[in-house]
Amino acid sequence: MWVYVIGIWLLAIGLVFAAYRRELRAIWREPVLRQPVLIIESDDWGAGPVEAQAEALGHLVEVLTRHRDLTGRHPVMTLALVLAVPDGPAIRRDGRYHRLTLEDPIFAPVLAAIGQGRTAGVFALQLHGLEHYWPEALMASADPAVRAWLESDPPASTEQLPPPLQSRWVEASVLPSMPLPAGMVAGAVAEEVRLFAKVFGEKPRVAVPPTFVWTREVEQAWARQGVGGVVTPGLRSACRNTKGLPDCDTGPLRNGQGGEGVHYLVRDDYFEPERGHRAGRALTALADKWAQGRPCLLELHRRNFLGAQKVATQTLDEIDTLYRQALARWPDLRFISTAELHGIFMQRDPAWLVTGIRHRLAVWCQRVSGLWGFWRLARLTGLAVGIGLLQRWASRGGMIPQDSGLSDN
Repeated sequence: MWVYVIGIWLLAIGLVFAAYRRELRAIWREPVLRQPVLIIESDDWGAGPVEAQAEALGHLVEVLTRHRDLTGRHPVMTLALVLAVPDGPAIRRDGRYHRLTLEDPIFAPVLAAIGQGRTAGVFALQLHGLEHYWPEALMASADPAVRAWLESDPPASTEQLPPPLQSRWVEASVLPSMPLPAGMVAGAVAEEVRLFAKVFGEKPRVAVPPTFVWTREVEQAWARQGVGGVVTPGLRSACRNTKGLPDCDTGPLRNGQGGEGVHYLVRDDYFEPERGHRAGRALTALADKWAQGRPCLLELHRRNFLGAQKVATQTLDEIDTLYRQALARWPDLRFISTAELHGIFMQRDPAWLVTGIRHRLAVWCQRVSGLWGFWRLARLTGLAVGIGLLQRWASRGGMIPQDSGLSDN
């Protein structure tokens, strides 16, 4: 009798592993960090409001340079850059699309502030897009507010556009969105990479798709232009559905996983004081990621600095608090850029990544508990107990404190 019960139980466990074998294998292959890593990734900077951006960037340099990790390095904030906005007066004159790029003298104060942060070592630049929209989609829109936005005096703020039209890599003037021709995508990517290199003296190494909507063709075009890393929330949305929401999803995507000539970097934690996200929430995210041997990339948008002065001041205070408390809690916290993180993953750098099987096994046990469907079945079958015991054995000697992640033997 008991033989049959045990046999059925083992069969059930085998079926659970079989059903989730791809996800479990992907989690095993994902790199495991030796030290906690914290990067604030801030989107939408560049073309847009001038004085407010320059002032905010200057304040950010002041805050970030107050802190250093154990190697003496300041925190690195990545700036995902938009390179152009509409030239409203020119559009009004002939009804065709015209752009103002970061090369225009109007944006000199913004470039100067970005340069100050680069010199101080606290800003790392990433490609967001030539525009934070597909120009033809805006020109085809039947929304009078969109037309008024296009024809307004520059520099325009893309945050004012309807969310579907802020997606650069689909045609969302009508919903559901339509894909863009591959040749058109390739040309647009080549154009934005050339302009980025011309303005900043180097090609972008990492791209952040606007609104996280992009396609395989975009990845292929980025790869041909030398972009190696793509920031993702853990999936790729290739369209906007009839409600205007990101859809046509592919995933889950993991750190270091390969795409169409690129590799992914996962950013799925949020730090938006404008929306009530405080330093405490970011510290919790860092603790969770470090317990999983993963980097903590926090999403922070430009709008937190360009609205009400109270919110902008609060955002700077929360950033200051975050770094001060993070360094106190994790003295071995490390500050690097996302491009450097990409290089570490690609090179499998043993100075940064755990290579021992036992260490990786302990982290794997920690990670699979976050795989919701698998873990639910693991608890129903009792497999979760076995995984817990395995983790205790693998982390014996304090290798993986619940609070702070891995440490070596």
